[in-house]
Amino acid sequence: MNLYIYADSDELEDYASQLFVQIQQWAEPKTNSSAVYRGEGTDTPAMTDREIELGLDISLSKPEKLKEPLNFLYKLAQEHKCEFVVGLIEDQDYRDVCYFGFEEGRPDLFEIANYLSV
Repeated sequence: MNLYIYADSDELEDYASQLFVQIQQWAEPKTNSSAVYRGEGTDTPAMTDREIELGLDISLSKPEKLKEPLNFLYKLAQEHKCEFVVGLIEDQDYRDVCYFGFEEGRPDLFEIANYLSV
């Protein structure tokens, strides 16, 4: 299962560089996650309709493996006062599934797994 978790905020460009460094440092030692920074102001075009894609692309075999990245990104959401969107990648089609973060609240792993139909 291929997923994405991207920051979603009107002011994202104000702190995008700092947020990317934090995500990159967390994702670097992981084998199933990669830090993403695409779109406006970068050399790589966005894969979705978002101006900036900033977050993680994740490949998982079990939904339980989402717990660690969700908890990490929730802490960043609180720090930067932003939201994150969780989505499914199927055949280069990116589909938003649900949100969590500063206003939306803590991510619910069981709920997200249900939304992803896993």
